[in-house]
Amino acid sequence: MRTIAINTGQTTGGAGVSTATATTTTRVEGMLVGVYVKYNGSPPAGTTDVTVKTKGGDGAAPTTTFLTLTNAATSGWFFPRINIHNTSGSAQAAVWDYFPIWDFVTVTIAQANDADSVDVWLMVE
Repeated sequence: MRTIAINTGQTTGGAGVSTATATTTTRVEGMLVGVYVKYNGSPPAGTTDVTVKTKGGDGAAPTTTFLTLTNAATSGWFFPRINIHNTSGSAQAAVWDYFPIWDFVTVTIAQANDADSVDVWLMVE
């Protein structure tokens, strides 16, 4: 098990509409077990949105969003899962597993106040 840390850097753009984006500098490889999101600001705007997704392209599969937090400002753990499919492509009812990643990961913070940021830790197996 390992963790990968990402900080978006401080947002700019104005109160309630500031944004920032950061992408990992190395490819994340493995099964995503959990995501911790820490909001930084004084206090962060209640309108803040955070999106965590794969970058896509450069030999990796198309981009896939695995966590979206909307109008939130409370730090915490999140455990995204992916629905498992059978060999005919049908989703299996209530059968979930870790999210596989072989890509760079991008974190975006939007609708924040100036100088807000988020720290994100990916727990990968």
